[in-house]
Amino acid sequence: MKKKVLATSWHTGGINAIIPVVKRISEEGRVDIVTIGHLNSENVLKDRGVSFKTVSDYGLSDVSVDSMERILDIEQPNLVLTGTSAQDAVNGDVVEQTVTLAANTRDIQSLAVLDYWANYSLRFNDIYTREKHRFLPDKIAIMDDLALQDMVAEGFNRDNLAITGNPHFDDLEGKARNFPDSEKRAIRDRLGFSGDFPFLFYAGGAFLEVKAQYGYWDQDILEIIVNSLSELPEKRQPYVALSLHPGVLDPAQKREDLPRLAEYINGIRYEKIKLVLGKEPWIKIDSQKYFVDPDLKSQKLAIVSDLTMTASSTLGIEAVYMGKPCVSLQPNLSSEVDPLVISRNGIIPVGYTPEFCRGIVLSAANPDDYNHIIERAACFRTDGKATERVTNLVYDMLKE
Repeated sequence: MKKKVLATSWHTGGINAIIPVVKRISEEGRVDIVTIGHLNSENVLKDRGVSFKTVSDYGLSDVSVDSMERILDIEQPNLVLTGTSAQDAVNGDVVEQTVTLAANTRDIQSLAVLDYWANYSLRFNDIYTREKHRFLPDKIAIMDDLALQDMVAEGFNRDNLAITGNPHFDDLEGKARNFPDSEKRAIRDRLGFSGDFPFLFYAGGAFLEVKAQYGYWDQDILEIIVNSLSELPEKRQPYVALSLHPGVLDPAQKREDLPRLAEYINGIRYEKIKLVLGKEPWIKIDSQKYFVDPDLKSQKLAIVSDLTMTASSTLGIEAVYMGKPCVSLQPNLSSEVDPLVISRNGIIPVGYTPEFCRGIVLSAANPDDYNHIIERAACFRTDGKATERVTNLVYDMLKE
């Protein structure tokens, strides 16, 4: 009888990290695999063509440890494969964490795939009981030596960490390199971005709820971008496309971000700006200020734009892996550590004050400055073999 893997994640970055592995395991057919989607990950799995179940398919309504134990008893997997995520004020039970605890009670091996260079301990801590590393799996697949150094410093056991890379990043360079110029022009035309003006992309993801931690949120950054570009003569003003984190756009998450951002966006007087959404917003936004296209994902916007701007979104890392210029805007950063690995380590330009951010935005209006940004980030690349490594790690763990 074949062995079985149960794969699941709630967080968008987490599910993206394991989808290539899920697909490869399914295609190779050496072991059986069942995937469970929950909240944000459900739409991602649909978009990526991965068949999945939800907790409701098991007659359950939550992702508590008890519910996960019931699912494990039904599926009888030999290994649990997850992304990573963290508890917050809304999500006390996080499926990546509860299924790991349930696997421990059933003596089932567990493997988590890390997707990002920040909040390492937070993903495995219980913020309610204050128990450190309560949700640790047997193994954690991590991105690189930078993550390894940080995690060991935070108290993770080196023997439980395997450097594999993030599978989600494997095909980025090729995807960007092979993207047709004709499609780039077509996307610009659909957005109304005509002519040869630079096309800047802001990838949102700085939530209002963490402003106290970092000193900024998306609206603060957007204000700097809009105010700075408005200073330029009209004939030099770039086009700007905005995207927002899926968690902001989901009314089930009950975030205050979108109402606040909608009010701000409705008042923007900068004419060459569009909010790009995958579906109609659940809150009123000026119809001239947004563009709906389910196929126009943030990654594609990074490919077709001339420059990606972000605070600490994964999209910035993806842009660099695709060989695209990227800058980080983190005005009034108040945390001790810059949360974005590529700006923290000097790989891309970063502004930590409003004045410095303004200077970066104004220079971004000049495409002649982009080449040195790309050259500076050339040291940060992936070899495209993370999916293979994580998949082999799964097979090796199943042999134990």
